[in-house]
Amino acid sequence: MLNRRHIREKVLKTLYAYFQSDHTEIKVGEKELFHSIDKVYEIYLMYLSLAAELRDVADNQINERKLKRLPTEEDLDPSMNFVNNKLIDAFERHSDLSGKLSKAKINWVGHQEMIRKIFMQFRNDDVFTAYLRNPAPTFEDDQKILQWIYEEHIFTSEILEQLFEERSIYWLDEIGLMQAGVLKTIKSLKADNPIDFRLLPLHKEEEEDRKFATDLFRQTVAHNEQFEKEIASKTQNWEIERVAKMDVILMKMAICELTRFPSIPVKVTLDEYIELSKDYSSPQSKNFINGILDKIVVEYRRDNKIVKAGRGLVE
Repeated sequence: MLNRRHIREKVLKTLYAYFQSDHTEIKVGEKELFHSIDKVYEIYLMYLSLAAELRDVADNQINERKLKRLPTEEDLDPSMNFVNNKLIDAFERHSDLSGKLSKAKINWVGHQEMIRKIFMQFRNDDVFTAYLRNPAPTFEDDQKILQWIYEEHIFTSEILEQLFEERSIYWLDEIGLMQAGVLKTIKSLKADNPIDFRLLPLHKEEEEDRKFATDLFRQTVAHNEQFEKEIASKTQNWEIERVAKMDVILMKMAICELTRFPSIPVKVTLDEYIELSKDYSSPQSKNFINGILDKIVVEYRRDNKIVKAGRGLVE
């Protein structure tokens, strides 16, 4: 699910914290980097496990209504469509999901009231009640209602977002990406064998991604003073201390990629860091960073400091 853009964001934030802390041990910063990357996956796992918790709330309410002093006909013969939802059953019986939840020590103990509130938000919704009235829901019906619950009520839940924010400072950064992963997983289940589905991995190429993150972090730290001098020489009347710290780090990372990552095209590097500046710096930063990097690229190409290797990358 994570791509290079997300990894650059994680490295950027880790470098910012590292330089703000008066340069702690590089190993400490690197450990924090991978902690921030790995923790993101937990939100995907928690989302998937929440479906069974909501199903249990529904089941408990059905049993409670049957015990009423004067139960109605509906209380005694309730719809079991949601309780028997085939996708929720597949999630609960999926050994890989269960194993990852256990390993990460993820559960919903102590949060039953919050889960009940989420269920109550959609229990009487017309979409949900229509699903419950369906005399024989198909696999596609089960799939559609679960997707609707996630999109309309789980992903939009403020109390759930607050819980995530309290659990980890790293989660909210990539929450949208993890939500997209949950929907993709729901759509991947097949009617003929629902339990035979594959959890989405955090990385498409984990070894390559971790090497990229490690090298980008280490090389930027190792050549920090050199990169800072390069930037200072291009800021004309600006003293480097007056340039926003985030802008400086973005440019240092860009210089690092330009000179020490031969397989990444120059245009890709420039485009990526300009885009990052839109999210993490001031509105004026885009043009400022673009101007400085353009000057550096012209100079580096003239002095043969940018060497790209690989098909279509020779400068």
